[in-house]
Amino acid sequence: MSLGGSTSSTTESNAFANLDIQGILSIAAAGNDGNTRHSYPASYASVMSVAAVDSNNAHASFSQATNQVEIAAPGVGVL
Repeated sequence: MSLGGSTSSTTESNAFANLDIQGILSIAAAGNDGNTRHSYPASYASVMSVAAVDSNNAHASFSQATNQVEIAAPGVGVL
């Protein structure tokens, strides 16, 4: 998923937690504001948060950098 917001929701958090309990892996973009604020749903513990890197494997300037990010993937100059 590539969607997000700056506030968490108990209902949304519970929904992703229930998916996780069922063995469903939810993956979401960490966010595109280029700061260290959490973005949801990527920052829920039950969601894998993915940041972006550029073609040099460096952090993309627009990508969130939070303690919830678990993996990074190409997001700039991807051919």
